[in-house]
Amino acid sequence: MKNLRILMTWAFIFWACTAQAQNNPMENAASNKQIFKMGLYPPDVIMKHQQRLGISDEQRKHISAAVKVFQTDVAELQWTLQNEQQEFKQALSGYKIETKEAMAKAENLLKMESQFKLAHFNLLFAIKNELTQEQIDIIRKVLRDRGSQDQ
Repeated sequence: MKNLRILMTWAFIFWACTAQAQNNPMENAASNKQIFKMGLYPPDVIMKHQQRLGISDEQRKHISAAVKVFQTDVAELQWTLQNEQQEFKQALSGYKIETKEAMAKAENLLKMESQFKLAHFNLLFAIKNELTQEQIDIIRKVLRDRGSQDQ
């Protein structure tokens, strides 16, 4: 019974976080803030400031290629993840839960989420590796200035 409660709690948290991240722009802003703290920069931020950063055609080409690889890698994963989420929800919808089956589905969902996050980190690493030290200093200043305006 204790395992069932734990599973239900994690399932609820997982569903709430997944739904919120997909529908809440503030969640994306909070996520970006964490990414910035790690010294990484999402592609939309680089695109938004590409003139100020002086992004070269070669850098743009490499960053665009990294984004395309990321999109290709995660497209199938997103479809599969959505399907697995639906199956997981169905496994939890009955009056009784088949614990082994539900735990296996939960494990699978967590693995897929991890794959998605690893692909995202790979993209962020590729973007940062394309930037020069001067460009990194500029984007840090832009983000620092923007942060002080938010307060």
